[in-house]
Amino acid sequence: MFKKLLLSSFLLFTLIGIIYPTKKEKTKLFDYCYSLEKILLRNSIQKRENFSLKFNSISEDIAKFGVSKTKGGLTNKMIDQYKTSKDSLIIKLIPNKLYCFSGYWVEKINPRTFESIFYLKSKKSINEFIDLKDEVDGVLNDINSEYKFIKKEFENLF
Repeated sequence: MFKKLLLSSFLLFTLIGIIYPTKKEKTKLFDYCYSLEKILLRNSIQKRENFSLKFNSISEDIAKFGVSKTKGGLTNKMIDQYKTSKDSLIIKLIPNKLYCFSGYWVEKINPRTFESIFYLKSKKSINEFIDLKDEVDGVLNDINSEYKFIKKEFENLF
């Protein structure tokens, strides 16, 4: 009796978990990448205190237009790019829809998770470019000072 109740409740929760994203985001069944894009949009463009209402409205309209045009295609491309960058067979075998489905629930349970991940990765890349710029500036300064020294030595010869 307990096994049947446990099995039926598990099936019920699984069915609700599968159908919920499509009903909530008004997308087609099993179109989880589009649902993920919609929830990412909604979570990232909430009313923020430091932006004006007019700016929020414009950016929200532009983002909604972009998501309505891609309909999950952008997310699929990002997942495919991630799969090709990794050398793991397990990562490559998991279908994109499963990534999108789990991503939807991660974003639903803990909003702005992906936004913070993107922010940290972007910040890391920007810092790497700043460090590279500082190194190049140092090398250029060394070259410039050596040039000035050689020019001065050359002028002293004549």
